[in-house]
Amino acid sequence: MTPVMLLTDGYIANAAEPWRVPDPEKFEPFPVSFLEEANGPDGKVLPYKRDERGVRPWIKPGTPGLMHRIGGIEKAPETGDLDYSPATHQLQTDARKDKVDGIAKAIPAQEVTLGKEGGKLAVVGWGSTFGPIHQAVRRARAKGMDVSHIHVRHIWPLPANLGALLKSYDRVLVPEMNTGQFKTVLRDQFLVDAQPLNKVSGQPFAIAEIEAAIATYFDGVPGNAGGDEVPVNDKQLPSTKAVPT
Repeated sequence: MTPVMLLTDGYIANAAEPWRVPDPEKFEPFPVSFLEEANGPDGKVLPYKRDERGVRPWIKPGTPGLMHRIGGIEKAPETGDLDYSPATHQLQTDARKDKVDGIAKAIPAQEVTLGKEGGKLAVVGWGSTFGPIHQAVRRARAKGMDVSHIHVRHIWPLPANLGALLKSYDRVLVPEMNTGQFKTVLRDQFLVDAQPLNKVSGQPFAIAEIEAAIATYFDGVPGNAGGDEVPVNDKQLPSTKAVPT
């Protein structure tokens, strides 16, 4: 099994929106198959024998003749016998990493949310930044700026085509409601010069803030493109001075 984690951010976590609870009866069936007989030579059970996808068999607990060890202690490949050796730890760690990396084969190719593939500037986001990024890019494009919006839904592993897509743009701007973690991932994985636009004041991005950052890439002023941090905007939320005493 491979764990799946859903990432969110402060704005989504503290927001509220009604949505219809899906009917479980309408879910597409999830195919599950269990090992029902020994899968090794001479009737031996190999609970850690992986297939070409790095997947090992599922065995229902208590299945006669297929009992085996489970737990967090490192185990030998195929047999599942306890094995603390450095070589086994390296092999099993690599196997687990390869299994997670293989998920990328099932992730849809990354698409351009608004704009075109390739150009002068891509504004890349994830999570709650979708709305302000999309509207800021839409407004900038209406003014004739060559800018596109890319919104990433799969953070790790990343879509297989994302690196090539980002490299088709001259510049990459990443607005985030943190200190720039996703920007760092993009730089590390694809060696693109992604620039941060960070906001950690507890306020959502205003469209105008991202629109202003986009404009710096097209104003002809050298060295001022983008921006590391968006200052607190007192107009977004009431100040303490506005509260009557």
